[in-house]
This record gives sequence, structure tokens and C-alpha cells, in this order.
Amino acid sequence: MIYGLDDVRQGFDVECDTVVVGSGAGGAVAALNLATAGQRVVVLEAGPRVRYEDMTRNAPLFLARHFWDGGLRLIGGTTQSPSLQARCLGGGTVVNSAIMLKLPRWVREEWQLETGIGLFTGPELEAAYERVFTRCKVSPTPMAVLGRRNLIVRDAIEGKLGIRGGPLPRAVQGCDGCSDCLTGCVGGHKQSVDRSYLPSNEQHGAEIYTCAEVDGVMTSGARAVGVTGHVIDPRGYRKLARFSVRAKTVILSAGTMHTPVILQRSGINPGGAVGATMFCHVGGGMVGIMEEVVDPWVGATQGWGAISKDIKGLKYEGLWASPSVLMVRWGDVGLPFIERLHEVKHATVVALVYRGKVRGTVKAKRNGMPSMRLWIDESNVSPIARGMKAAADALLQVGARYVHTGLPGVVDEMRSEKDTASLLSPRLKAKHLTMTLNHTFGSCRMTTDATGPVDPNGKVRGIEGLYVCDASVFPSPSAVNPQATIMALADITSRRLAELPLLD
Repeated sequence: MIYGLDDVRQGFDVECDTVVVGSGAGGAVAALNLATAGQRVVVLEAGPRVRYEDMTRNAPLFLARHFWDGGLRLIGGTTQSPSLQARCLGGGTVVNSAIMLKLPRWVREEWQLETGIGLFTGPELEAAYERVFTRCKVSPTPMAVLGRRNLIVRDAIEGKLGIRGGPLPRAVQGCDGCSDCLTGCVGGHKQSVDRSYLPSNEQHGAEIYTCAEVDGVMTSGARAVGVTGHVIDPRGYRKLARFSVRAKTVILSAGTMHTPVILQRSGINPGGAVGATMFCHVGGGMVGIMEEVVDPWVGATQGWGAISKDIKGLKYEGLWASPSVLMVRWGDVGLPFIERLHEVKHATVVALVYRGKVRGTVKAKRNGMPSMRLWIDESNVSPIARGMKAAADALLQVGARYVHTGLPGVVDEMRSEKDTASLLSPRLKAKHLTMTLNHTFGSCRMTTDATGPVDPNGKVRGIEGLYVCDASVFPSPSAVNPQATIMALADITSRRLAELPLLD
């Protein structure tokens, strides 16, 4: 059963076998395995359920209601960068592009060397991927719904740069190419966990509470015995009442930013390692204004991609989102902005995602929210800039009138290779990179030794009955979109707890 705000506004006090904090990629998978095994499971979600009528093209309103900090969350450090983190039933799976990529072999091997955990290169991880992919109906994006925008990116990256790519595998069935993934999927095609996992959780007796924001883990000695928190009105974020859930097992799946904060506020910080690390994919993006009419809002949000062979850890993707979000960096204001609106129908966007050298932290603020800082090593600038120049040149070669990046000190409207050479200027520094840091990981690293607060079984060190099932446990950046790996690792951790087989 799913409880909404009207059901919980007076608070609640319940008991169960396992409480799962967070209903996104990790939490929904973990909850289903435990519920399937016959446990009484309670799932707690800080945000509301997203209704179909909420999934409109009014992106600012949607972000205000269904994202942390109203969609205005920032990560400080080297620069101030936005980070879009969902606050709704189903978490980030509701609002992302549903891209499902397995961890590259070289990253799996690196993780094993970093942590000593054989799981990352073993058959258990591959089996978990297959279970997740089957339930989420993962398949390559059909050519019929790529739209002209994705095909132009393909022609540029594959045809001009010679980097082999392809339609991205996504958890979507029957995509109609409306490019509105950021505000959900009103057609019901995206297999976000509120569609692919949570209904099965309900069928197995799990109780799902929305608008229930956890602020602490209850302990008795060295054992977790439940969680506490506040019922939050999503309109205005007012605290309405207290709640508590007592449980034999606590699973934190609140995400890279909130899982460490919950632990810190609970006085749980083995080795001082909780939140002492954080990683993000860095990168950039560009808009190519083509001679032809593209109608970029037609086609899968992110339907085509390629991984660079020359620049290790760099990935190219076609991209679109609501113009009210993308055009924040379009440039200029007032009448000059309006005068250029007609160019939107000619736009093609290329996003670059890079697994670079970064270090970050997550700390709890006085108000219980996370404070994130990320320091980007200057060594990241050269590969990102080279990747951007290559993509910009390729867009020009396939018919772009000009390419715009929004980077300071770079030619604003690049129309030739001489203009794109400005991307390689030594004056371009890490602080100048303009990017959205949506892929975050590693705030509660999983390791065999005490350098990470989580052990290879997903258990928080020093506390019995307390586990983590989200991107917090990643040892370092994944190099690809993280949803599939979050789900696979959560599947393994929870199957161990539920005593379900790891190999089918």
C-alpha cells in the first residue's frame, strides 16, 4: 500500500522487519527482494508521488515540486555547479533519461584493485545486471524515435570523428520520443521503479510511505533498530509531524548526498569516512545551430551515445530537455534573448561526460540538509576541452552554422576550426567549466579495509543491521550512467540479506 500526505500528516509509528529509506533505484530493488522473501518491509520516501497530471512541460514548476531544493541544488568547491536530484516516489528513475549501461570492464577491474572486492569482476554482478535489465525491459532506443537531433549527433561523432556509437540502451517500452524525460513520462513508457518495482513491492505486502523525510537512525548499543523523521508537506516543505519506524534491519538508499547526512546526524561515522569522499562525473556541453530545421523536442531525450577511444573515460551523448532548463545558458537577457528564440528549432545538443580526477565531501548542515563540495583537478580540463573541440568541429562539418558552449573566454559563436581552437586556450581552467553534476557517487565507499565506511556486504562498519544500497558505495566514478550499477549492487546486497540466490 502507498500512503500519501493525507494518510501520514498526523505522523505514524510502525514496526517491521526491514525499513528502506529511499524509493529510488537502490531502495526499490532492495525492498522487493526482502518483501519477496517474506519480510514485512516499510519503504520511506521524502517526496510525494508524481501524478500524471504533474508531468507537464512546465519544467520549472515540476522541478520546484519534485526535486531537492526546488531544482536549485548546488555543489560548491572549484566552481558552483547545479545538481538535479529527485525528491519523489521512484527517485531519479522518474526524471532521468532511463539510460542503462553496465559498468565497463576496465572500471570493474579498477574497482577491484582499489577495494580488494572480487564482486566487481565476478559473475554475481553480471547476473544482477541481467535480472534488473529483464524487469526494466531494457533495450536499445529504436531508430524510429531517435529524431533528427540524435541522428545529427550520430553523424557528427560517428561519421566525422570515427567514434563508433549506437542507440543507447534504456529502460523504456514503447518510447514515443517526446523528449520530456526530465518531467517524468506521461505516456507511462519509461520503466522507472515506480512502474517496474514498486507495484510488485505492494503485491508482496510492502508498505510505502511518501512525504516521510528521515533524519536519523535509531540504535541500541551497536545495533540499528529503526529510523525517525518528519512528515513534510511538499508544498512549502513544512514539517507537519514526527514519525518512527522500528525495524530489525535498516537499509539507507537515500542517495549520495542524504545517506551520509543521515549517518552523520545519527552519530554514525566509522573511521570518520562517512561523507569524507564524493565523486562526480564532470564535463560540458554545446549547442549546434544547424542550417536545417531540427525540431529538437522531437526524439528520445538521450537516444544516441558513444564512448571515446582516444580520451579514456569520455562519453558523448545526444541530449534535450525543456528549453526553460537548457536555455538558462543560452546567453543574454531581455529583447536580445527573445530575438534569438527562433534558433531553438535549429538546435542540436551534445553532452560530454568525463570520468576525471576529482575529490569531494558531503557534510550535514545545521538544518539537516547536505553541503557538498567538489574540487576538480586542473588535469581534467585538457581532455574535456579536446573532446569538446572534436565535437564542435564535427557539428560544423555536418552543417552547423555555429556552435555555442557558454564557456568564458571561448569564442561565443564558433563557425570555424580557428574559432573552436579557442577551446584549447591555456586560460581555460577547471573553475570555468559549466556543467551539471547529476552523477554523484562514493560518499560511503565500499571497501575491504577500514578506509571505507561500508564493507563488501553493504553493511556499515561497527553497526549491526545497518546497510547502504545506493551510489554512495561506489569506490570511484563509474564512467557511465550509474542507474544500472546502483540497481545491480542493491540487488546483490539485498539478496544476501534475503538469502536469495545470487546466480540464477
